Amino acid sequence: MTLCFVLALFCAGCSSKQAGLGGPGSLTPDTGGAPLTDSERAILARNKGKIARSVPDYAQPMVDQQTKYFLRNGRKTMAVISKRSERYLAYAKGVFRSYNMPEELAYLALVESGYNTEARSHAGAAGAWQFMPYTGMKFGLQQDSWQDERMDIYKATHAAARYLKGLYEDFNDWPTAIAAYNAGEGKMGRACKAARERTFFGVVRKNDKLDEKTRLKEETRQYVPRFLAVTAIMENLDDLGFEPLDPTNQRQVTRVTLAPGTDLKAMARACSMSWTDFKSYNPHFRKNISHAKRSTSAYVPVWAGDKAVAYARKPVRVSRTMLAAASGSSRTKAGRTKGGVRGTRSYTLRSGDTLSSVARAHNTSVAALLAANSLSDPHSLHVGQKLTIPGKAVASASRSTGKSSARRGASSYQVQPKDNLWQISRKLNVSVDDLKRWNNLEGQNIHVGQRLVVLR
Repeated sequence: MTLCFVLALFCAGCSSKQAGLGGPGSLTPDTGGAPLTDSERAILARNKGKIARSVPDYAQPMVDQQTKYFLRNGRKTMAVISKRSERYLAYAKGVFRSYNMPEELAYLALVESGYNTEARSHAGAAGAWQFMPYTGMKFGLQQDSWQDERMDIYKATHAAARYLKGLYEDFNDWPTAIAAYNAGEGKMGRACKAARERTFFGVVRKNDKLDEKTRLKEETRQYVPRFLAVTAIMENLDDLGFEPLDPTNQRQVTRVTLAPGTDLKAMARACSMSWTDFKSYNPHFRKNISHAKRSTSAYVPVWAGDKAVAYARKPVRVSRTMLAAASGSSRTKAGRTKGGVRGTRSYTLRSGDTLSSVARAHNTSVAALLAANSLSDPHSLHVGQKLTIPGKAVASASRSTGKSSARRGASSYQVQPKDNLWQISRKLNVSVDDLKRWNNLEGQNIHVGQRLVVLR
């Protein structure tokens, strides 16, 4: 939950999916240069929020190290990402307030992506909040060949708030919840159990004494101090010599609900917007046509709101022929399997695709895809891999096997008292190995309240 450090700025729900402020080799900042001055320390001590006030004194040097970096060698990066955040920061703070959560959590997207709504990591995380595919699905972010709602900053911010709220309910400590956002709740829970500590900073003190499987990675150990450093700087930009945020640069948008199969380029023209500008407001769309089978949300500047609403009432609807072509454009082509079954197609995997999203997009099942491609591990896929999309006969045959994986999509299961992986696997009719693979579990350890992803 890796783009390089210069601009593309750790990710939600899984370790080693970083696309944020730092990458391998830059996790621990250079400690050289002038130390923090008394004046800087006095400024940084102001406006401390709820999360910063919970940091123990022994952990402050970790935060100071990150702070010094962003005031010295990383100053240009800090200036760039703070400026970019102007578009969305006020909205994000409002979302967290609406969930009765500390509004400074809005700064976490700066660490994740620098508020880059189109950011993607090599591990498959996407959007400003860097959701991994399964975590995004778990929190309601649709992903298929038509759209990727992880890149919808407005929906993704609500999803991030719900995810972080659940993590706080699990750990009852904000730094620990934030660490779990990066490492995954399973990894964080195992580290707490092994260290016999309840908090992230308590675990960090004992981290070197833990075995390799339970030890927190350097990425996660630096993630929380980095967030705290960025938060302190953002709360005092002007006094620290940065350009203050300009509230007039906040994006004021009108959200419009579009009918299936709406021509988006025609909508851009109706709103007097260039296609490039329209896409910058709507990076979640993957085509120039809205989803063929369900309503979707689009966003336009408030000055174009009336035009957008009028267009949505009487949109240019794409013909069935064009929709069929769009469904297959650059993604599928007619063909046959080696066995000669008619009606099969081939599909090239793109970044952000999952087996379940491909199945939904092509009206088939995960089980049918696994069978047609001789796959046993849905996580063994890679970008650029070609999949055979089975015809109706193959899909029907796969569904008739009665395997639970024939159901589409992903769901979640919350661990109950006295649960173990074997009992959960029996309840859900899946294997223990699948549960471990889907949730990046390295052993048998789970904890009450933990949410497990279940692929169907």
